Amino acid sequence: MALPIVLEFALMNRSIKDTLLLPSKSDPERARVADAFSSGGGRVVRLDRFWEPPDLGDARVAVYGNDTFCLVLSQVLGLELVSPREEILLELPREWLNRELGASDLGGLRGEMFPCFAKPLTPKLFAARVYEDLDELRRETRGLERSSPIYHAEAVSFECEVRAFICDGEVCDFAVYQGHMKAGDTPLVFIEEVIESAVWPDTYVLDVGYVEDRGWCIIEANASWGAGLNGCRAELVLPAILAATVT
Repeated sequence: MALPIVLEFALMNRSIKDTLLLPSKSDPERARVADAFSSGGGRVVRLDRFWEPPDLGDARVAVYGNDTFCLVLSQVLGLELVSPREEILLELPREWLNRELGASDLGGLRGEMFPCFAKPLTPKLFAARVYEDLDELRRETRGLERSSPIYHAEAVSFECEVRAFICDGEVCDFAVYQGHMKAGDTPLVFIEEVIESAVWPDTYVLDVGYVEDRGWCIIEANASWGAGLNGCRAELVLPAILAATVT
């Protein structure tokens, strides 16, 4: 399967969303998204006091920015944001993960499990990263309830990490954002297999990585409305970003 979603499709989606709301703070990736949207005739509105947005009339809006910006606007404007479920990795086949992964709560972690990657199932409760030992994680999560749900994964070393924007079961674009991809190690076949699963929403961002002697595996899934481009082309991933806001 080639990359079937091109700028023409992005502009078709733009005709449904005529206004794109962005944070006022300067950001080069968001600027590229804004340029792609406005090049098709769309209106870009940059908001400072986003918790008190101006009257947008009958505008058909989409949002793109950091979590706080998008989540607050979704409440104020009555928008629905499309996101993959936080626990979605736990529902995927083991061979797509290529590492040990499980669910627990903060109180259920044991020292012998470390080093491990830990991520809260409630977004942003603490930093999602590799923790060398239990004490380090406890310092990071001081003050949180021990019953706070998390998922934990075996710590592995990725030779390269790739971001792909997905919309309606198709790859809009993908790019290496960390490390180096060896010749012949393209992730596209793997990504296309993964996105056939019925667990995914209509639009999302998929990060995959290559592990020596294991192959490609899913790192995580994120919402298109808040994910950085990480090397992907704004004009190609615009459909995924716009589809992530439902009015």
